[in-house]
Amino acid sequence: MVNRSRTLVALVGAMSALTVTFQLSPEAVAITRTEIPGLSPTAPVLVLGPDTTVLDGNASPTWYAMAEAYDSGTATAPTRPVFGGYVTHTDGNGYSTPSQLVSANRGLTFSPTSQEGYEASTRLDDGRVIQGEFLGQTSVTLQQRTIKMRYSDNDGATFPTEVTASLTIAPQTFIHPTANFFPNSMVQLPGGPLLMAGYGILDNGSGTGVGTALLMQSSDGGASWTLRSTIAQGSTTRGFSETAIALTSNGQLLAVSRSSSYDNLWERRSTTLGSTWTTAPQGIPEFATDPSGNRPFGRINPRLALLPNGILALVAGRPDNHIALSYDGTGNTWDVKKNFYHNHDTANPQDMNEGSSANADFAWTEANRAVLLADTCHAVRYQGVNYNKCTWHGNTMSDGVYDYQIKRVMADVLTADTGKIDLASKMSAGTVSLGGDLGTAVPGHPRTGNRGAVDGSNEAWSSAVRSGGGGTFDITLDRTYTLSKVGLSLAIGGAESATVQTRVNPTDPWSTWYTTTQTSYALRYSTGLAPRSARYVRVLTGTSSVCPTGVAAPCSLLNEVELYASDVDSFENDPVNGIPRGYSVDYTVGNDGVGHQGVWASQSTSGSGSSRVARIVDDSDDHLPALRRTEAASSLKTVEFRFHPDQWRPEGQGSASAFLFGVLATPVGGARQVAYHLAIWHDGTVKFHDGSEWRDLGAGRALDPSTSCTGGCIWNTIRVRATTTQAVVSVNGTVIGTATRFDRGSSSLVGHQFSASSTADAAESFVVDDIYTSTS
Repeated sequence: MVNRSRTLVALVGAMSALTVTFQLSPEAVAITRTEIPGLSPTAPVLVLGPDTTVLDGNASPTWYAMAEAYDSGTATAPTRPVFGGYVTHTDGNGYSTPSQLVSANRGLTFSPTSQEGYEASTRLDDGRVIQGEFLGQTSVTLQQRTIKMRYSDNDGATFPTEVTASLTIAPQTFIHPTANFFPNSMVQLPGGPLLMAGYGILDNGSGTGVGTALLMQSSDGGASWTLRSTIAQGSTTRGFSETAIALTSNGQLLAVSRSSSYDNLWERRSTTLGSTWTTAPQGIPEFATDPSGNRPFGRINPRLALLPNGILALVAGRPDNHIALSYDGTGNTWDVKKNFYHNHDTANPQDMNEGSSANADFAWTEANRAVLLADTCHAVRYQGVNYNKCTWHGNTMSDGVYDYQIKRVMADVLTADTGKIDLASKMSAGTVSLGGDLGTAVPGHPRTGNRGAVDGSNEAWSSAVRSGGGGTFDITLDRTYTLSKVGLSLAIGGAESATVQTRVNPTDPWSTWYTTTQTSYALRYSTGLAPRSARYVRVLTGTSSVCPTGVAAPCSLLNEVELYASDVDSFENDPVNGIPRGYSVDYTVGNDGVGHQGVWASQSTSGSGSSRVARIVDDSDDHLPALRRTEAASSLKTVEFRFHPDQWRPEGQGSASAFLFGVLATPVGGARQVAYHLAIWHDGTVKFHDGSEWRDLGAGRALDPSTSCTGGCIWNTIRVRATTTQAVVSVNGTVIGTATRFDRGSSSLVGHQFSASSTADAAESFVVDDIYTSTS
C-alpha cells in the first residue's frame, strides 16, 4: 500500500473548492478530489433515484405498470401501502386480470400477492376505497353498459364487495355493442359527486367510431353513473382515449388525455368541477414536438396526482417514461420534465414500437416523495404472432434489458426551503407534544386526531377534526426555533380560515404571526413572513363550509401543518441519497479509478426523532467523506447538532476512530481555513486541536459513544459557541470546556463541516441531524 499519513488533522488541508489532483507515487494512478455542491435550498426541485427491478417476469409477458396508494394504519402508527400492478396478456390478444405487487415500506421494495392489481380508484367520502373494472362489462343499449365497481373497507388492500353498476353515456352513443367504457381515473369531490374519467369508441353521428374521453358522475357512491360532460370529443382526424383527472391546488379540475395522433398530450380545465370546461382541448405547450420531430415527453396513459406539499405531478410515456411537475400545483405550467426510465432502440430513440410499452404509473408515498413504476418491454400480438418489442427486430435496447421486468424509481418532489421540522417523528420520540381540542378521533377513521395533522398526508380522513365549531391546535416544540414559513392544509374541499400564533415561553401572551382563508386540497405555504422566534405554536381554525361524512356541522379541520425554521438544517426536505441542499461534499476518484462520496441525506436511524438525517460513511482508504456549509462571515457563530455513531473503526485497522467537526474561518487566497478543529473520539471523549496537538475538552468521557440501537439509538447533542478567539463546547447541555483556534488566527467565521477521521483509513459511519446555527 502507498504510504500515507494517518493523522486525525484530516479536514484541515488548505484544499480549495477546485479540483485537486494528488500523485501518490510514481507507479500509482493520480487521485482526483473535487468539491460538489448540493442543489439550491431556495428553489423547488425534482430529484430522481436510480431504477431498480421489483419484478422479473423473464420471458413471460409482464407489462403495463400500475400504482395506487392509500393511507392506512393509525394516527400514532401511520402507514401508506403501495399497490403495484401489471398485466400478463399480450397486447392485442385479449385482456388478463391484473396481477399485484405490494410495498409495505412506501415503495422501497415490493412483493407479489394473490390479490388483483388495479387502477382507476379513489377514496370515497365515507372512507372506503372504490375501483372501477374494465373487465366484465355488458351491453344494455348503445348508450348503456353495466360495469363492475369494487369496494374496499381496508384502505385498498382487498375488495370483498362488488356491485354491478349502470353506466349511461347519453346523449353520446357507443359505436357497437362490444365498444365498452374504459375507466382510467377517479376523483371524489368533497361533499359532492364521485367522478370517473375514461373513454370509449363512440358514434360520431355518421356511423364512424371515434375515440372520445368522457367524464362520468355518480351521486350514489358508484352504484350508477351518468355523463357529466365530454372531456375531449374525438373526430376522424384525432381521437382521444386514456384520460387522467385531478383536483389542482386551486380547486379546478384538470383533465389530461392521450390522442390518436401522438402529437401531444391534450389538457382541459374546469372551474365548475367538470360540469363545463373553460376552453377546447389544447396541446400542452411544454410537451410539444420540437422542430426536429422529437417528442420531449410521453404521449400515452397520463397519470395525475396532487402531492400533499401542493406540487402537481404528471406521468406519461412513449417514447420512454416521463414525469413532469407543476410547482404551484395548478398545472397551468409544467416547470420541469424528466425521463425516469428508458429502454428504447439506441439507433432510434423516438421509435415508439421498440422497448418499453411506456404505460407507467406512480403514487405519492410521503408529502414530498413518490414511487414511479414502469415496464421494460412491451408484449404485443402482430399479424397473429406474439412478440416482445425488446427483441422482435434484434435492436439494441438503451437499458440493456430484453426480458419483461417492472422497474421502480423513487422521486423526491421538493418544495423550496430545507428547515422543515419533523413534527411527527419528534412527537413519537417524545420531544414535541400536541394539544388543543382538535384531537378527538372520529370513530371508524383511525388516522384522525392530533397526529393526523402532522402525518404528511392530504387525505381528508388523515386530519385533526372537531365537531361543534372552530378549533385550537397547539404545538410545543423541542426547542426555540427561528420560524420562517408555515404550511397549512385545512378542510379538504371546504372554505376555512386559520390564524397561526406563537410565543417563546409558556407564560408569554400569544402573538399572531399568520392568517389565511383558503379552500384546501393540499398544503399552502406562507410567503414573505418575518422570521419569528418561537417554541410554542398555536393554530386557531375557523368553521369549515364542508364537514366530512358523519361529522356534524359546524365543524373545523386541520388536515396538515408544516413548520420551517431558518436556523436549522433538518434534512426533511432534502433528496434521499442525495447531497443535502445548501451543503457541499468532497468527491474522490481513487487510484483504482473508483469514485467515492460517502455523504448523503438518508432515511433515518431508529430513534433519531426525524425521518431524514445526514449520513457520513467512510468505505475507502483514498477518500475522506466530508459535509460542509459556508455562510455569511460573522465574529460569533453557534453550531449545534445531534450525533449518533453507527460504526467506529475497529481497533487494529488503522488510526484511532473519531468523528471530526469544526468551524470554518475566512478563506485565505481561495483556500479553505479551519478556525476550530474538534473531534468526538471512539471512547466518548471530546477533543480539540490547537494547531500542534489534540487536547482533551473536560475530564474523561463526555458522552456515550455506543452504536447500539436496541430499544432506540443513543443520540448526543453537541454545541459549539465560537468567537474569533475561542469556542465553548457543550455536550447534552453541559459545558465541557473551551477550545482555542486551530489556525491561531482571528479572522471571521464562515461555516461548519463534519467528516470521518482519516483519508488513509476507512470503516467508519456516523449520522448527524438537526444542525442548528446562529450568529448569537
